Amino acid sequence: MGAVVAMLHAGLRCAFPARQVLLAGGGPGPERGACLWGDAGGNAGESADPHRAVRAAPQPATRSVRLSTGSGALEIPCAGPRLVEVDREHVWPLPELLAEILAMPHVVGLAEIDGALHWVIDARRLPDAGA
Repeated sequence: MGAVVAMLHAGLRCAFPARQVLLAGGGPGPERGACLWGDAGGNAGESADPHRAVRAAPQPATRSVRLSTGSGALEIPCAGPRLVEVDREHVWPLPELLAEILAMPHVVGLAEIDGALHWVIDARRLPDAGA
């Protein structure tokens, strides 16, 4: 897969191809940025789901990442963004049935990064920045 930017977003681990990241901010995260998990308020990742990727309390969104999407730039609040190299053998496409259940076309796979699974996100498939 190559270089990705791995981070925590709404308490869940995710990764974007590095070529889709325009800017990773070092200052405070945006007050209200886009939420990848379907709840514009940022609460979707905070359900009582026992299969969550992050078991501890989610880190606050202290940073932000600006992504290049099909409809323009989109800012995502996050914690701990970092550039990581991922080998192809540590990346798996999302099974078709799981993709249908999730109903989030931007989630395209899973990647093992430093022993933890991360959702692989394709920013080109994110909903319009204005939505």
